[in-house]
Amino acid sequence: MPGKPLQGWFTGVWDRVCAKVNKAVVFLDGPSAEVLHWCGGAARLFKAGAVNVKEFSSFESAKDDQPKAVFVLSSVLKGQAMTVIRDIITASQFQYCVVVCSVNHYTHQTVHGAQESESREVFDQFEEKMCEWMGNMNYTAEVLYEPVSFAPICPGLFTTPAYSSMFPLTPSDMDSIRQMRIARGEAVGDDSMKIDFSHLSTDLQIWIKMLVSNLSSLFEGLNVREDCYAVGPFSRVIASELANLNSAKNRRKTAANKASILFVDRSLDMVGPCGHQTDSLADKVITLLPRLQGHTVDVSINMTSLLSKGAQLYPQLICPGTLSHADSASQALLNSFVTLKQKECLMDVNRHLVEVATQEKLLVSLPTKPGRLGAQQLEGHLKLFREPDSTRAFVQHAGVLQLAMAAVQTLNHPLYPHTEELLGLEKTLMQNAGDQDCPTALHQLTQLLQEREESKDRGGRTRRQRCSLEDVLALLVFVYSLLGEEHVGTAEEEGRLRETIIHAILSQATLSPELQSLVGENTTEDRIRSVINDVFIKLKGLGRARTGLQQFGSVFTPGSVTQVASYRPLVRQLMEQIFHPDKPDVPDVEHLSSGLTDLLKSGFRMFMSVSKPRPSDHPLLMVYVVGGVTCQEVRLIREAVAAAKTETEVVVGSTRLLKPSDVVHQVLCQNNLFPDLGL
Repeated sequence: MPGKPLQGWFTGVWDRVCAKVNKAVVFLDGPSAEVLHWCGGAARLFKAGAVNVKEFSSFESAKDDQPKAVFVLSSVLKGQAMTVIRDIITASQFQYCVVVCSVNHYTHQTVHGAQESESREVFDQFEEKMCEWMGNMNYTAEVLYEPVSFAPICPGLFTTPAYSSMFPLTPSDMDSIRQMRIARGEAVGDDSMKIDFSHLSTDLQIWIKMLVSNLSSLFEGLNVREDCYAVGPFSRVIASELANLNSAKNRRKTAANKASILFVDRSLDMVGPCGHQTDSLADKVITLLPRLQGHTVDVSINMTSLLSKGAQLYPQLICPGTLSHADSASQALLNSFVTLKQKECLMDVNRHLVEVATQEKLLVSLPTKPGRLGAQQLEGHLKLFREPDSTRAFVQHAGVLQLAMAAVQTLNHPLYPHTEELLGLEKTLMQNAGDQDCPTALHQLTQLLQEREESKDRGGRTRRQRCSLEDVLALLVFVYSLLGEEHVGTAEEEGRLRETIIHAILSQATLSPELQSLVGENTTEDRIRSVINDVFIKLKGLGRARTGLQQFGSVFTPGSVTQVASYRPLVRQLMEQIFHPDKPDVPDVEHLSSGLTDLLKSGFRMFMSVSKPRPSDHPLLMVYVVGGVTCQEVRLIREAVAAAKTETEVVVGSTRLLKPSDVVHQVLCQNNLFPDLGL
């Protein structure tokens, strides 16, 4: 199945939204605004006739002469979302309100405790409420479902911003569930790695149902019947919900095409996302440049150096550059950022700049000797567009220039050398892990922190500290995920490291935003000690995440006389086994049956020695990583598929694109058991 229908479907969803916005003030919540950013931006709404585009906030309203409003939301129409809609409507003079919601009616029925039916009862009731808030029951109100949840980053890669903070439950979370069930007097089984949907918190159940309904709508738009697969206990819950979704049964009976979707728990391999072993320029851009405000993927690119000196005096007035652009040249270049290695990507950036400059008849100076391409050469090309007579060229090729500037600012970033230093630390930890004569990972990290504190004791920052507390937390996630709980060090070493971290936090005059999100406002010793104890419980749970896997139980190859120790990314192992020409059994990839018919088929296969279903059986395979993915992993998936010379098209989806600080927050700071949906 070609990729164009997928891109066309993403566009088609917003076409239906745009059909409603003529002469309207449009209010978007954060996730919907981020999706729109990757699907044409606010310009698309204005082109469709919108009179204004605003943030979905109780502090916003419309002018008295603006009678129509369209709300584009990614949340359930209850609780906080309902309050904000009411506040905006009562502060305005609307006569016509439309709510476009990416949560379907079936999920709303679940939230309200109603029985599933074909009626629109919940939506109808909300329409009546909006008429009440407008002050006249004869005014018009509409509630529509549109899955505005998918942000197409580049061909074959999308994210779902409404689920950006969703993260798989780890064994420590499952232990908490078991303890809560025991406290309620419930019987618990022996399998501590198995999660049942009914044991999850109400908000987490609703969140999963929201994601599942959005994915079902995607498959409906593509006219496919999907087979559901999972790797990991949390992914199994999601895949099972999708496989048994009542509203999808009729679609699957009549669908003309077939596809597979493979859900993968991010928690099974945190090494790549929190490490610095990437050769992807896109990953480095996302890691080093500040995120665009309110976004989970795009970055803020400082463009003042390409503007006049007058503009440079007031940088706060200049809109930042971004990675997302509608023109084909910019999209092709962004695809290179994601899919090529850094050296190849920089060559492509240089080629685009030279082509654009030549096309605009700007004087390009090419190097007389071939050498390593770096930021300096790219900067030289970019300066050509700063000349007063280059304004038209600047506007015409703004997308390519912004992407090139992102590359330059990343390579010139003050922390770029520090990422190389952290890479060296990661390699040292990895090599020493394979040598019994070397100190353990926990011992080495304790030494790092002690060196840091000693440098401060000798006069504040007398020399540059090798790594920060935040770096140490990321390295802890790195080693626990790489080596597992049993191989990082002894209980005594863990205790020493724990005390060193507590002392380091207490000695901080002010805490960074990352540490504040971990510790909170209460910075007493008892509070910090409790938080760090909880951190190590979570880390040890992460170290046990692959315990139940038979084939993919390790992502680490110890060193030997002939080879160095190495990291084997889980996604690469998965793709190599799924597309292996001999089609070996892949026991860790579980096929989730979608009803009695599939269960009967599975039974017949056992007796007739028929091969089990595989994710590679159909023309389209969607790999959805729950908890985030890196661009390096996207490239590894594509390389493995290309090496297999298969005709199956593979599309990668995820909750977000990750950088190391995201990983620390998701694993150590946020409460994954009890997400707050604002209900």
